[in-house]
Amino acid sequence: MSGEDDGGGLVRLRRALGRSSSKLAGGISDLFNKRKLDQKALEELEDLLIEGDLGVTLAARLAGSLTKARFDKAVSSEEVLGVLADEITAVLDPVERSLRVDPTIRPFVVLVCGVNGSGKTTTIAKLANRWRDEGQSVMLA
Repeated sequence: MSGEDDGGGLVRLRRALGRSSSKLAGGISDLFNKRKLDQKALEELEDLLIEGDLGVTLAARLAGSLTKARFDKAVSSEEVLGVLADEITAVLDPVERSLRVDPTIRPFVVLVCGVNGSGKTTTIAKLANRWRDEGQSVMLA
């Protein structure tokens, strides 16, 4: 996730989360407005995370980390989003690696997947532009 000019993985993660999850963030804001973090709130949060395409396992892990940190205490949506961002970063950090194009592999294929609104098209355009500037032949399909 890190790159030379992206400001670091956490900055990119927060930027991507901000773009791709306005519904999720809005739901979290609605759910946690100095509300007590009880079992019902955690279940609703887990449902929101699953609806936001984070998956059942990750949603349960994230809700569990909030339980450990702040169960039975009033929390704000900013606190919840901060904990979620930290936990997602912890999940992604161990698998983070730079994309290296091997010029001996032709064609070199890159598959980009992600949830709607997460910046896939913008990222693809930036990669294609960079590779074209480096003299590579690029095809988008």
